[in-house]
Amino acid sequence: MTQTVPARRLRSGAALLAVALMALVAAGCIMNPEARSLYDRTNALRASKGLPALAENHLLVTKAQRWAEHLASTGRLSHSKLSDGLEDLRWRALGENVAVHSPTADTLKTIHDRLAASPEHRANMLDPRFTHLGVGVARSPDGRVWVVQVFAAV
Repeated sequence: MTQTVPARRLRSGAALLAVALMALVAAGCIMNPEARSLYDRTNALRASKGLPALAENHLLVTKAQRWAEHLASTGRLSHSKLSDGLEDLRWRALGENVAVHSPTADTLKTIHDRLAASPEHRANMLDPRFTHLGVGVARSPDGRVWVVQVFAAV
């Protein structure tokens, strides 16, 4: 009997931790694994050009994730009003990349490669003024993947 109590507590603690982690991701406080993949790819591109990595910012993550979810729900690709939701961030410059793609063998790599190949999107990714980045990824019911990157100089 003494062995079941600690095991029960351990399971209960693990369940609480899982719920807390899911809440943080849903609140935009941390990037989901797909968004983290694009964040890492963007910083790898910057490093290959001798630029410093972009730091994660929870306000940018929240904005990016919410906009990605909005795009996925409406099925229409568009830019957000960049300053919306960033009233508490002391920014000097903002930028945004938005993308959508149907599933491929490696959808996130495909999206990153297409953004990096586009002069306008690449300019945001490699802008030396930008210091922070938030990334959001959402899937629409038809399986398409919607991506939003929000860049800021703070």
